[in-house]
Amino acid sequence: MFRHLLVPLDGSELAEAVLPMVELLAGRLQASVTLLHVLERRPPSQVHGERHLASVQEAREYLDGVQQRLQQRGLTVSCHVHEVAEGDVARSIVAHAEELENDLVVLATHGRGGVRGMLFGSIAQQVLGSGTRPVLVIHPQPPPPAAGGEPQAPGVGQEPAEPLRLRRIGVPLDGAAHHVPSVPVAVELARRLGAAVFLVTVVPHPRHLAGGPGMVRRFLPLATAARLQLQAREAQAALEQLARRESDGGVEVRTAVLRGEPVAELVRYFREHSVDLAVVATHALKGWTAFWEGSLTPRLLSQWRGPALLVRV
Repeated sequence: MFRHLLVPLDGSELAEAVLPMVELLAGRLQASVTLLHVLERRPPSQVHGERHLASVQEAREYLDGVQQRLQQRGLTVSCHVHEVAEGDVARSIVAHAEELENDLVVLATHGRGGVRGMLFGSIAQQVLGSGTRPVLVIHPQPPPPAAGGEPQAPGVGQEPAEPLRLRRIGVPLDGAAHHVPSVPVAVELARRLGAAVFLVTVVPHPRHLAGGPGMVRRFLPLATAARLQLQAREAQAALEQLARRESDGGVEVRTAVLRGEPVAELVRYFREHSVDLAVVATHALKGWTAFWEGSLTPRLLSQWRGPALLVRV
């Protein structure tokens, strides 16, 4: 399990959205934490509406402050500032994860939406695509606007946030063998956290098929429908067998086979069952490859706003 977390921070409150999860995981898994800031070449004056860390001294002072807050909560925390300005922040994060022997990178994603976001992705997707370490992606939630329409400072006029909990872990599976490695990761994490695991497969309806299968549907509609029904039955049997195998260690494992458009059905199921974390195995396709092949991960991350643990296959 994860014993050394790497937490890149850019100085913004949005990036600090990862800290409650870091505190939870590091505490429950007895893991150490390294806070990292990578100086950027030609950095912007602001990041997410806040002053950007542009010097080594600023970065050290900022990380020292975060370190003290986490140490007060009983965590083992170190800091590292990469002092040589980098043009490729994602690649630098990957290099530090390898050098420092981190086994999990925890990142807040600020990815763009639409086609541009699918093609270029966020720093989190770039880190996953360039390295081998799992990446835990947190979607920051911006503070609600104040009465006058201006952004409200976090915590002002708001009820205290509920303690973060990980009680339900969702694992989307497409029936392919390369997605099975995400299951033992989710089960072991559930064992450490006292959580339940939900194994979920989505079998599309004929109208949701695209590409080659979509062409077959047009000419052989009845055969296509029958094949998908058989696929759903086979998927249910496979999930039940997987659940029996993985639940031997005392972890509660539930299964579900859904029908419909995969991403929409997964998001709906996760929301209805109050899933706290999705564990996704991915080939980390990037750019045009992910766009044309319809890679599940970037599409799921664009709609699922909960934490997602991405395990590189």
